[in-house]
Amino acid sequence: MKAVRLHWLFLFRNLKKGRTFAGHKSQVKIYKRVLTFAVSHLPFARLYFMAELKNEFSWSPSRHRMFESCQRQYYYNYYGSWGGWYDSADDLTRLVYRLKKMTTLPQLVGTVVHDAISRVLKAVQSGRDVPLKTAETYAIQLFDRHIDDSLEKRWLKSASKHTNLFEHYYGQDLDVDAGRARVVENINAFFESGAFKALQDTPTDQWLSVEALTSFLFNATKLWVALDVAVRQNDGVAIFDWKTGREREADRLQLAVYALYASTVWGVSIPHLQLQDVYLQAGVVSSVRVDTDVLDETRQIICESIAQMRERLDDPNANTASIDAFPMTENRSTCASCSFKAICFPNNPTVSPLPKSSPQEKPTQLSLF
Repeated sequence: MKAVRLHWLFLFRNLKKGRTFAGHKSQVKIYKRVLTFAVSHLPFARLYFMAELKNEFSWSPSRHRMFESCQRQYYYNYYGSWGGWYDSADDLTRLVYRLKKMTTLPQLVGTVVHDAISRVLKAVQSGRDVPLKTAETYAIQLFDRHIDDSLEKRWLKSASKHTNLFEHYYGQDLDVDAGRARVVENINAFFESGAFKALQDTPTDQWLSVEALTSFLFNATKLWVALDVAVRQNDGVAIFDWKTGREREADRLQLAVYALYASTVWGVSIPHLQLQDVYLQAGVVSSVRVDTDVLDETRQIICESIAQMRERLDDPNANTASIDAFPMTENRSTCASCSFKAICFPNNPTVSPLPKSSPQEKPTQLSLF
């Protein structure tokens, strides 16, 4: 038995360090599956891996938006849900984690469209073309699979692997056909966009990033960015961000943070940086020009946001928090579309687990420019 444990620990230690054994990267998928099984079923493996898993403080545009919208929602999303994936977690923590993973139909449309576009762009990056019909078929099948996950409540087994739709969970009307149609419309709009045509003409060695979640340090704080696509064009860099919803002022802050990332990590000079939000549904392209003043203002927004977040913590160094330090928003109209409303208003029929129809739009985040 001791020898078996040593074998497992050797395997886990190497996987943990990113080694793939014999240099075969394809083995990573197999090892990750083994790891998932082991952590779930073998106590010593769970202790070995999870002992180092910490809730570290970081910042992102989406985290900033949530903090300004409702600090109670922010607490649940980043602190109250922590550890809810463990079988040993208490019932409330597991419920909060499950609600955190919930998504709305409009959000699902965006997720599916981004997934399909990512696959198309990665094919283009490698010199292959993907027909529109192929992309449509993939997106529709993916969308239907998510819908089926939610209907069958597979998220009860794994909230992180299976979709739990807000509309299903809270008993609201859901127009699946309309959602599917929006997926197709957005895929068609992408194929017809000038941005896609420009990317098709971009040489393979000029691609920097496709659908990448990455981070960089800003004043000793990790900042997360999710770049849809970035390529080198002429003497600079072009960053495109696909949007399936309406235009929001918050999108400008997001692009400004991307500019900060590009200048910090890739060393791109600001005059040579192109930033575009492509609103697929509306057929609108919004270009944002960033100069040193905008970058300075963006840094200030980030610094103030980080300070406000950390001020609420029990221990900023340990990144620990208590719910009482994060009050609910006074704008109760936003509560109707919040995933955590079943916890905040367990006895209120208008926001109970089975409410009537409520607004679907997320609150608009205001930036300072």
